[in-house]
Amino acid sequence: MTKNDIAVALCHRIHDLPKSTALQVVESMSEILSDAFVNGENVYLRGFGTFEVKTTPQRKARNISAGTTVIIPARRTVKLKISLQLKNRMNNEN
Repeated sequence: MTKNDIAVALCHRIHDLPKSTALQVVESMSEILSDAFVNGENVYLRGFGTFEVKTTPQRKARNISAGTTVIIPARRTVKLKISLQLKNRMNNEN
């Protein structure tokens, strides 16, 4: 699903919402989430899940084709832990 698809879905759910406004809402939501992640903040959306900013430690890996060991630097990433309600809904459980 793309930003445009989400905006169209918003227009279908909120009947008087123009597509241009829906696109602005989707883009603003994306910017808000991105800013929170850059600042190291977790984002909790009730009924959906928690986006957690995690730091993966530096590690060694093997380059199989060259036969050498390389160092993969530590980096930050975002993990989604879905809520129990969403998990149940995805698996058709009540």
